[in-house]
Amino acid sequence: MIGVKATVTTQSLQKFAQIEKQLNLLAKWKLVVQFNEDNTEANGVKVELIAMWLEYGNEGFNVHYPARPFWRSAIDANIQRIMNRFIFNANQVAQGKMQARQCFEDIGKQIVQYIRKSILQGSFAPLAQSTLMAKALKGSGTKPLIDTRTMLNSLEYVVKEI
Repeated sequence: MIGVKATVTTQSLQKFAQIEKQLNLLAKWKLVVQFNEDNTEANGVKVELIAMWLEYGNEGFNVHYPARPFWRSAIDANIQRIMNRFIFNANQVAQGKMQARQCFEDIGKQIVQYIRKSILQGSFAPLAQSTLMAKALKGSGTKPLIDTRTMLNSLEYVVKEI
């Protein structure tokens, strides 16, 4: 007869309890990627509002410029990578090699990088001549979505309890 001998120690039970606690936290927390809700542009308008206008343009708001979907394109282009990273990280948590908060923070950093890259390198509708002239006066370049860099620097992730 072939068998397996297993020994359970107090230490192994404690390790299992720690892993179980971390796995439960994965179900109790959520990751939120956002623009810092306290940040505003020099004119006092909240960055998150400006970002929404830029993302959707006149499709969903009464603004006078085209949509420049930096957020949606970043997520759409990387959704499989994000999902794979979560699966990998959750497996690391299950093996006791990573804490639940680390799992979410790692993914949050990754998503913020994807969105920043989309803002910096995305292909968007060209700026209107009037906008180009205004940007030239301020010396802020010709790239859509980048003027003061406030929006770019306002991106953050937060791990919250559900």
